[in-house]
Amino acid sequence: MTASVNQLWQRIVNLLRTHAPATAHLIRPPGPLEKVHELERSVGLPLPADLVEWWTLTDGIAEHERRAGTLVPNRFVPLSATRARQEYERLSAASATDPTCCGPNQTHQNRAGDDGGPFCSAMVPFASDGTGSLLCVDLRDGEDHGILMDMGPGDGFDTTHWGSVTELLTEIAERLEASAHGAEIPYREKHPRFDAEGIVYWQ
Repeated sequence: MTASVNQLWQRIVNLLRTHAPATAHLIRPPGPLEKVHELERSVGLPLPADLVEWWTLTDGIAEHERRAGTLVPNRFVPLSATRARQEYERLSAASATDPTCCGPNQTHQNRAGDDGGPFCSAMVPFASDGTGSLLCVDLRDGEDHGILMDMGPGDGFDTTHWGSVTELLTEIAERLEASAHGAEIPYREKHPRFDAEGIVYWQ
C-alpha cells in the first residue's frame, strides 16, 4: 500500500531532524494555500493533488542557503509555491516553447513524458538546483500525466524515473532510512549522505 504524502513527509522530516538537523532547520512551514492557487491560475492547468498536498505541509526550503544541502535527488532543493510561480513565469516570458508540442491555450501535441525543449508551458517547476536547472511536473495529457521532468537551461527537458511527486518522496524517505541505518545501496544508484555539519547531500 502506498504511503500518503503526509506520512512520507513526516518520515523524511523526522530523519532529517536526527541525521541532518542543519537542513531540517531550513524547512519552511506551510505557506498560504492561496499561493498555490496563484500558481495554478498562472499555469492555467490543475496541479497534481500530491504536489498540492506537499505544499500544504511545507513551503519548500531556502534554496540559496548552503546548509539546505540537496534534499531532492540528485541536486535539487524544493521551492516554495511563490518561487515556483516566479520560475514558471520567468520561463514563460524568456524561453521559447517547444514548436513540436505547444499550441495556444495550453494545448499540446506531445504526451506527458515526451522529451523536448527548450520549454513547454505544461512543465511546472517545484525544485531547483540553484543554477538554472529545475525539476518539473509534466501536466500534459497521457498515461504519464504528472511524471517528473528534468529541465536544464538550454538543454530542454528529459523524463525521469519518477512517475509522480509521491514516487519521488517515497524514494527520498526510503533512501534516507537506508543511509541512516547503514544499509547497502544498489550499485551505481544515488543515495543521500549526512555530513558533519548536519547537512544532507545526494551522491
